Amino acid sequence: MTVAFWSNTRGKACVTSNLACISVLSSLGSRKNDKTILLENHQNIVNLGSALFSQYSKSMVWESRPYHKESGLSYLLRMIEWDNLPSDEVFQHITEDLLGKKLLYLSAEGTENAEVLEYTLEKEYQKAICYLEEQGNCVMIDTSAAPLPSSRIILNEADLVVVNLSQNRQVLEHFFHNYSHVRSKAFYLIGDYDGESEWEKEKIMRRYNIPKTRIGTIPHNAYFADAMSSGNVIPFLLDNYDCFPSSPNYSFIQEAKQAVTLLKKQISKKKRQ
Repeated sequence: MTVAFWSNTRGKACVTSNLACISVLSSLGSRKNDKTILLENHQNIVNLGSALFSQYSKSMVWESRPYHKESGLSYLLRMIEWDNLPSDEVFQHITEDLLGKKLLYLSAEGTENAEVLEYTLEKEYQKAICYLEEQGNCVMIDTSAAPLPSSRIILNEADLVVVNLSQNRQVLEHFFHNYSHVRSKAFYLIGDYDGESEWEKEKIMRRYNIPKTRIGTIPHNAYFADAMSSGNVIPFLLDNYDCFPSSPNYSFIQEAKQAVTLLKKQISKKKRQ
């Protein structure tokens, strides 16, 4: 099962932070042996790694395996090019594991530049995704909004596309007028959500005929934003997962959990088809 997180515009829909939040909360509520694999098809300063690992924890991860000159997505793609799929043990070494190995992150940062990574990913995507789907229960991909060939392939091949919407009329109109081919397998997620906006969830649902079972929100929350920038998303979500209604983070957690529940139902539905 492959789920692509994507937006029709860059830098406005919180794709990376939404994916970080959803994947962590989903794993916290999953079965012991469930594994979700996270990756990106692009390189960026703000990425899943910067959200999920503090600088200290990242250095500790790499110090534990200095004998790897190359790791992450570039290493996997190189092995696939050589028809030498990594063993389960090697795969564990080239990923960064979280939450008792319920989350496995395959970083796009590494020795290859962005152009080489894109070329190789476009060429080897089919083999790579088949391999990754065997390694985990679900593969979640932070998919670039830029018109990359690999983004087009990922969106076409994904079982489900989480379309990250912003509360901006022009951006909404652009998506719903130009991406009808994505809508058939879309789950909608509004990040940095402001319930006081003119374009609140119910209005978006009515205007674009979105069923309530296929749309969720990740509310605006300054503490979550700080956790994203400092690499402390996991501690933040762990600390607040069962917070009381008196907590300033209570509504954020409840709405994010509801989004996870709705998304999981859509994933289960796709698996049964």
